[in-house]
Amino acid sequence: MAASSLEDRVARVEQSLADLQRQVSAGRPGGVLSLSGSMSDFPEFEELTAHGKYIRKTGQLPPPDWKAGDPIPEPEE
Repeated sequence: MAASSLEDRVARVEQSLADLQRQVSAGRPGGVLSLSGSMSDFPEFEELTAHGKYIRKTGQLPPPDWKAGDPIPEPEE
């Protein structure tokens, strides 16, 4: 990779970071700090969380017929 290309990429990353920092410090709508509400406002969140727990516990994806709230099997050794 050419040095000038790397320098350009680093400059763009630094500019993006500066833009994000300005949004956060201004509390601008759409900025990181303007997020509000609860994850319960997103019905998919509970299902995604359950799938994540299944994957962490078993190390594999749940079967297609598995639903949030179903028991998670013990990992196989």
